[in-house]
Amino acid sequence: MRIEDLEECIDLEIVKTEKRRLEIFLGVMIFGLLLLLTNIFFFPVSISEVFVDPMSMQLGIYVSLGMILLLLVSRTMVGKIATCEKPLPVGYKFYSVIVESLVPMVWLCFIIAWEENAIFLDSPLVFIYIPMLIVSALHLSFWLSFFNGLFVASLYAGVSFWSFENYPEGMVLPSIVYYSKAMLFLIAGVCGGYVARELKKRLTISIQTQEERDAIETLFSQQVSKQVVSALKSRRDYSIKAEVTVLFLDIRDFTNRVQHMSPEEVNKFQNKFFGPIINCIDHCGGIINQLMGDGLMASFGSAEGELHHERAYRSARDIFATLDQSNKGIDNPIKIGIGIHSGEVIAGNIGTEERQQFSISGIPVITAARLEQLTKEYNSEFLVSRDFYEKIKHLTKNGTSLGSVKMKGLDNELEIIKLK
Repeated sequence: MRIEDLEECIDLEIVKTEKRRLEIFLGVMIFGLLLLLTNIFFFPVSISEVFVDPMSMQLGIYVSLGMILLLLVSRTMVGKIATCEKPLPVGYKFYSVIVESLVPMVWLCFIIAWEENAIFLDSPLVFIYIPMLIVSALHLSFWLSFFNGLFVASLYAGVSFWSFENYPEGMVLPSIVYYSKAMLFLIAGVCGGYVARELKKRLTISIQTQEERDAIETLFSQQVSKQVVSALKSRRDYSIKAEVTVLFLDIRDFTNRVQHMSPEEVNKFQNKFFGPIINCIDHCGGIINQLMGDGLMASFGSAEGELHHERAYRSARDIFATLDQSNKGIDNPIKIGIGIHSGEVIAGNIGTEERQQFSISGIPVITAARLEQLTKEYNSEFLVSRDFYEKIKHLTKNGTSLGSVKMKGLDNELEIIKLK
């Protein structure tokens, strides 16, 4: 994946995390409002000892409701951005940090001035900045979290200085304690920034890894069926016995044809030749098990509809028809040989722990390969076994028996049928 695409992908993920951040912060604010209402209704005496003016608590309720409304508006904005699949504007990010940090601090200043008492610097309201700085990491930006911590620290330090200047009698602790709190907010912002940086790094690695896995799975899916891919994902040692039809194809005089070509020209020739051939096999539900420079091996397994014998035969006929069409007007037409046989094979992973390849093996594979090799000896393009021919003879009447042959490595003789 390109860096630009990766950044865009992360930006879209940030939209999702911003929704979660707002939801977390919204939950904290609602909990704080409920806690405030609980104190008002169940502990009115204790509240009256803290607040001289009853309007102060009402103001706290209004500010909490306003903050909740503000967060709901932001959540709606982010939801619309997510629906459009667009990244969060930079302006919105700083707007959310500034407004969310400013509103509680403005209320703190107002309540200190209203009550003429700096004791509210120790108010639980200040704790709202702790979850705010923690969830700021969900922006996945070190500098935004750092700015959030710096902004909150500056606000708190400024309010503390203002309170010392105007209401020193209400200060319970030495000034250094409040400035230390401000410094802790800054440290929290820096820590949140490092968490954000680590989250972004891990998210980047996760996306890249998933992209690589998807690419490998897509490539592998072009080699085998989706069912096999799913099975291999769940079991590395996956293997099955299956009744299949195996097709081998070979390009005649491949070496002579390409010996004077450059590597690039050979690759171009192979792509031009194999492209339509593979399409014929895919169209008939076949799987490319091996793709060599001058040929291929394909298998046709059980599926709904046509039997695998019929699909393999139809695939071969399509290949010959496609090749005849592409050979028109060519001085040196391409010729091929095809051998087909059916039987029970073992399909699964073959190799070591470090290197494995999905393949099929068994006597039917060897037999189909031998039939393809015999096409040269019998000057034929298409040879199949008698067993296979019996399954598809209702599709063709052009089969000619060439007699039984003892193939290399096989004990029993095999009757060969020439088609076309």
